Amino acid sequence: MESLTQSPLQRPDHFNFATDVVDTWAAKSPSLQAMLWVSHDKATQKLLTYQHFSQQSHRIALLLDQLGARPGDVMLLVLPRVPAWWEISTAGLRSGIIIAPATTLLTARDIEYRCQKSKATVFVGDTTSVRKVLQVRNKCPSLRVIIQAEGEPEAGVTDLYKSLQRIETTARYCSVRRPWNSPAIVYFTSGTSGLPKMVRHNQVSYPLAHLLTGKYWLNLGPGKLCWNYTEQGWGKAAYSYFGAWNCGASLFIWDDRGAFNATTILEHLHDFPITTLCAPPLAWRQLVQQQCQQFYRKHAPRALAQCNSAGEPLDSTVINQWRGLSGLTICEGYGQTETTLMCGNYGGFAVRPGSMGKPIPGVPLYVINLAGEETAANEEGELALLVTDGDSPSDFFGIFDGYVRDNGEVTRSERISTFHGRTRKWYLTGDKAKRDKDGYLWFVGRADDVINSSGYRIGPFEVESTLKQHPAVAECVVISSPDMVRGEVVKAFIVLTSRYANSPQAQLTKELQTFCKTNSAPYKYPRKVAFVNQEFLPRTNSGKIKRAELRKLEGQNMKPGNLPKL
Repeated sequence: MESLTQSPLQRPDHFNFATDVVDTWAAKSPSLQAMLWVSHDKATQKLLTYQHFSQQSHRIALLLDQLGARPGDVMLLVLPRVPAWWEISTAGLRSGIIIAPATTLLTARDIEYRCQKSKATVFVGDTTSVRKVLQVRNKCPSLRVIIQAEGEPEAGVTDLYKSLQRIETTARYCSVRRPWNSPAIVYFTSGTSGLPKMVRHNQVSYPLAHLLTGKYWLNLGPGKLCWNYTEQGWGKAAYSYFGAWNCGASLFIWDDRGAFNATTILEHLHDFPITTLCAPPLAWRQLVQQQCQQFYRKHAPRALAQCNSAGEPLDSTVINQWRGLSGLTICEGYGQTETTLMCGNYGGFAVRPGSMGKPIPGVPLYVINLAGEETAANEEGELALLVTDGDSPSDFFGIFDGYVRDNGEVTRSERISTFHGRTRKWYLTGDKAKRDKDGYLWFVGRADDVINSSGYRIGPFEVESTLKQHPAVAECVVISSPDMVRGEVVKAFIVLTSRYANSPQAQLTKELQTFCKTNSAPYKYPRKVAFVNQEFLPRTNSGKIKRAELRKLEGQNMKPGNLPKL
């Protein structure tokens, strides 16, 4: 395991993503493509080079300076998938302004919370998000500048592109390579429970460390075109922004502002030379449905060679169905908002469907027990990053500075543990996993999601994976349910496929329970089953199921009669 502590990427003392990456590619190859942008209706397409983003970020950095924004200020970004987002983000990194990306799904109240929490001085948005921030501006005392990147702004709002007309195309901002630990990015966690936390990254923890994500997991380099189907308000979008541009690859950006449509994804894969598709599990599940399979056979992707999934575990059934359809294997990866990608399926080793793969080179990721020691093969434990071994800190720097408190303190102390006076310090991910004898990691569940029933520890993902193999199950989520005899039992919330929508529920419950007993360890079968509509399942804005909310409902003695009817 020694190789896990030896990083193939060394941390520099000073770094500036705009200067060291974007400007470098622009100077080395002025025509190198950095983005293929496509409008929602596909009527407008733009091929944008690294030189374009270099020039634009210089000009926008100058504009931000003219507007009074200074290094260390926080700039909240709520923009759809338009080139301005990458131009402005790169300008922020160039000038030392801390960028705080946020999803366009935010309400005015959400924006108010984030402005107050981050003490943002600059807000950048489109017509819709600027209208929202104006509703709460008087409740955001730190906010000094509002910039609008499209449409006709109201009085007191700066028009981005009209303002840039006053700045020469070749104008240069005096960029500074900043100390590696200078703050650069703030993300708000999706908040599966409680209000979102503010996660802060420095100049290298995301902007440079994601080079490993792009190189190993996304398999990127010059000439590759990467489509990450994640809105840029989420940390996962940075996997491609920094991963692709560190590697000299290009981003495919479709300005999608409508409801998700799996067939449209296949259309774009057919129409454009996309080589890498990174999509959430929810998308991959839709892409293997019957109507998508029929479309795929008539309109095969033009250049697709790499498929990736992250965000939550993907069941092996979907992986096998996609491989059978396309000949390509979906490579799962695991990371957090607090870290870069920590492990995944990459390189030449065989993919084992259902596995999280192996640690990315240089990422000291282990499975440890309650004593802080590495577990034996196939023994359940918690995924943890080695932070310090004795007096020697880990070479891995793809980890956040900490959570930003209301008083401005930045700390990650609640996630760092030293066991029984030992000299090893660990960053605890809060996720349970196992490592097999060949070094593959297998997800079990969040530490608070694992079900303890009559002494048996049951990972919800294991049960969900089995249930999804049954043709009646379109989607499901498994949680613990209080039980007087067993302490906890497995309960499954199941969304049925249209074929089984009108089946007698009592009979179908028994059929699914028998199916689980036959296809997995019998003690894992769901003793309770609730059939629900898809809308019943609570989700974060990024699409993850909020198991904590379901457990809360269950703890309040939720009765089947209260469930929505199918």
